[in-house]
Amino acid sequence: MYLIRDFKDTDLSSLELIYHDSVMAQGRQGYSDEQVEFWAAFPYLYAADFRSLVLTGYTRVMACNQIPVAFATLHPDDHLALLYVLGEHAGRGIAGRLCEDIEQEAKRRHISCLGTDASVLSRPMFEQRGYQLVAQERVEKEDIAFTRFIMEKQLS
Repeated sequence: MYLIRDFKDTDLSSLELIYHDSVMAQGRQGYSDEQVEFWAAFPYLYAADFRSLVLTGYTRVMACNQIPVAFATLHPDDHLALLYVLGEHAGRGIAGRLCEDIEQEAKRRHISCLGTDASVLSRPMFEQRGYQLVAQERVEKEDIAFTRFIMEKQLS
């Protein structure tokens, strides 16, 4: 059974693993090997940035039998910054459930428009949830280029 709960400090290493596994398991569907390897290493190469984002943001965890299998982070209040699901749990509606949870929290914070930076892989899920494409941009990190989609959803 999958249950959404608040992030605990003891979850941090699990979230690093979820992030890495998610990118490694699904990333090659839209990205090169070089892009996937760099992207998957983010929690380790930029550990302070990853930790800061998770710890200062509103982070929710999806657990299966009390073991974290996915997470999402709202940071700042109007931006869904992270949404990752372990590869073996992908395709079960978990990302959508976490996204709904984050959207509800944004509404509680009186946010009228929630933004995100979607990957090639996550863009269809966000579109299904009513997010609209605002812009497409090319981002370079250490000479590796990525395409991402700036998306927004009006919250009622």
